[in-house]
Order: sequence, then C-alpha cells, then structure tokens
Amino acid sequence: MNKAAKDFAAYLESKNIDSFKVEELNDEQGSVIFRSTLILNGQSIPVGIILDDTIYAIVRVNIAVRAMNDDNYYELVNLVMRLNNKSKLFKYYITPDMSVILDVCLPFNKGHLSCELLYRLVAVTARELDEHYKDFVRLLWSEKKQEK
Repeated sequence: MNKAAKDFAAYLESKNIDSFKVEELNDEQGSVIFRSTLILNGQSIPVGIILDDTIYAIVRVNIAVRAMNDDNYYELVNLVMRLNNKSKLFKYYITPDMSVILDVCLPFNKGHLSCELLYRLVAVTARELDEHYKDFVRLLWSEKKQEK
C-alpha cells in the first residue's frame, strides 16, 4: 500500500470511520481505492477515493453507468458542460462506455496528504451531487424517457 493510502487508512481508523472498503489494485501506480456509497434520492451511488504514487488524490463518483444514448446525448452533454463551467472543483465527464462520472482532484505534496481535507471533500462532493443529481435523474430515468 502506498504512503498516502496508509496515511488515509490510519486517519479513517483514528476517527472511527468504517464506511470505506479498501482495494489495492496492484497496478504500476500502486493504486488503492477506498470504496463507499452516497445515498441520494434513495439510490446508492458508488464513490471512491483513489490514492496512488502520484501527487493526486481523486474523489470519483459513478453517477450513471452506461447511461448516455441517442435519446439523451445532446441534453446530457449540455448538462455536463454547464456544470463544468460553473465549478473549478468538480469535473463531470462521460467515459468511452457512456457512463457519467464526477471527479474531484486534490493535488498534494508527496508525503504530505491532508487526510482531513480529503475526507471533507467527500462531504462537499455529496452536497454537490445532492444539488445536481435530480438533473441527471430527469434526463436519464424520467418516465418520459422510459416510455420511448
């Protein structure tokens, strides 16, 4: 496990936070993912904190898996662009498999990760999603879209 991941795991343990499952990817970057979920509108939304041997910590939320299609393409791209233009911290994007992802990237000096700040970013991300998740739901799963 890389140093940042060890530090974050120790932080979580010291604060008695047990809502994360740890997965070591054993890849060339030494990636470790701390997985959890956010509950929004009754839905469990996967969230992960990715720590590796780089100077970046990433909070990643899988908003919708393989969700974009011909019917919602224009509206979804428009929503993602509008949200990205409003924020420096949050970046929404669409993956090659047409999933919708939200990333928050925290650069840090190697060996000096602010675990408290990283953990607080998860809460800030949850508030961001709470504000905008309904827009994704409207585009992706509304009754109107399901009738098509």
